Order: sequence, then C-alpha cells, then structure tokens
Amino acid sequence: MSDPTREFEDLRPELQRLAYRMLGTLSDADDVMQESYLRWISADRTTVQSARAYISSIVTRLCIDQRRAIETRKETYIGPWLPEPIVEAESMSGEPVEVAESVSLALMHVLETLTPVERAAYLLRKVFDYDYAEISEILGKSEANCRQLVSRSESHVLAERPRFEAGPEDVQRISNQFLHACSTGDLGGLVNLLSEDVVIYSDGGGKVTAALRPLEGIDRASRFLLGLFKKAGPTVEIVPIRVNGQAGYAAFDAGRLVTVWTMDIADNRIRRCFLIRNPDKLARVTIRT
Repeated sequence: MSDPTREFEDLRPELQRLAYRMLGTLSDADDVMQESYLRWISADRTTVQSARAYISSIVTRLCIDQRRAIETRKETYIGPWLPEPIVEAESMSGEPVEVAESVSLALMHVLETLTPVERAAYLLRKVFDYDYAEISEILGKSEANCRQLVSRSESHVLAERPRFEAGPEDVQRISNQFLHACSTGDLGGLVNLLSEDVVIYSDGGGKVTAALRPLEGIDRASRFLLGLFKKAGPTVEIVPIRVNGQAGYAAFDAGRLVTVWTMDIADNRIRRCFLIRNPDKLARVTIRT
C-alpha cells in the first residue's frame, strides 16, 4: 500500500515552487501546502491514477482561490506591491539561468497582471512543463481553452519581458557600476546605466518610508536613487546577495535588514529596479554565507 505522506513529501519541493510563483508570498504558499496535505491524506485515493496530477490539482485550485484573496488585500495596500523575496548569499548562485529567470522579481511582477487562472495555466505549462491534458484536468477546462489561456498569457509576458537580458558577467559588471555610482553620488555614471523607460518600484507597505508610486524615467529614477544613498548613515552596510535567483543587494542599518533590492537588466541597461522595504516581507530573510 502506498504511503500518502511519502507521496506528498516527494512532490512538495515542486509544488512549493508552484505555490510561491502563484502567490508571491511564502506564508500564503505554506498555508496552501498545509491545506493541500490535509485534503490529500483525507481523500479517497482508490481511484487516483496519478498522485502528482491529483495533488497538483488541489494546490493549483487552492492557489487560485488564495490569489483572489490577495488581490483584495492589494486594493488597500499602500504603495506598489512586490512579492516577498527569496534571498540567498551571493556565493549560493548555483541555479541554472532558466530556473532563476522563472522566479525573478521581474517575471513575478509581470505575473501580477494576469488573472489567477491565466497565471496558473502559464506557470503549469511554461515553467513546470505540464502537458495540456494535465492542465485541462487541473483547471477543469477544455484543452483548447487551456491553450488559449497559455497563449494569451505568454504573449503578455513576452511583451513585458523582452528577451535580450544581459548575461551573468554583464549583470555583475552593471550591478557593480550601479552600486559605485549610487554610493559616490555620480549622477552621470548612474544615468548612463539606466534605460530610457526605467521604472523603480519601492514597496514599504505604509510601514516605512518608500515611494508611494512607481518612479518612471531616468531623471526621477536617478535622483531618487542618489537621494536614497545620500540619506544612508555611517551605520548602513550594503552586501551583495541573490534575490530570487538574480544579482541583488541587502542594506543593513546597525545590523538590521532594512532593504532588499534587485534589478532587471536588458540591452546592458537597467529597466526595472525593485526595492522591498516592508518589514513584514523581510521578516523571513536569513542570509547565510
């Protein structure tokens, strides 16, 4: 006889990644996984042909419901809403490029513009490689409908995520130049690194100082960034890290983590900068070397 707990735990890493990409917060993903486990062990498994398909259906449907709750919370959220970051020390950068991109804040930010069902269809097909028959069963829609959902979602993602991102070496070089320009107040050097359509998103959740709206354009973005660094006192330390698989930084003030940020770099220019300052979203960040 199969062990339902073992079957669930074998699938947990993949489904945890799916839940996080669907929801953007680790706590919500944890809640979904716990509820999914309870539903799985109490289910009638005598007719279950595939544990993976069955549990994936549970997780996905719970995530779709939870996404609707998140959308409601976002309506009263103060300022831009960004996903909760997954942070690692810079030395822990072993993920393949395609895996890191699938969880980058840049992609996660674009996914926020999709409906919950579109997001699920896109992730199941384009990130987790489920076939359309499986997606159809999970979502309770026809294969033709699922193909339309994926196609529409992919078109939207590609429109927002041009596929000419910088390679790892260029990302590191531009990141280093960015940090040097900001820390030395080099306005000209910073301007040269920014794309014409650069946008800065600063998520403070109304709990700490942050820009209440996205800052668009080189002039506003550069002055905001230089002002941010200028206000940093002698107790602030900035260290390189990995944020959702991408190069980024953490700012500590007297040993307390106050900001995590990363950048979306394309065509050797910084297109987007994501600053997470909401203490609630930094509470679970632990940087280990």
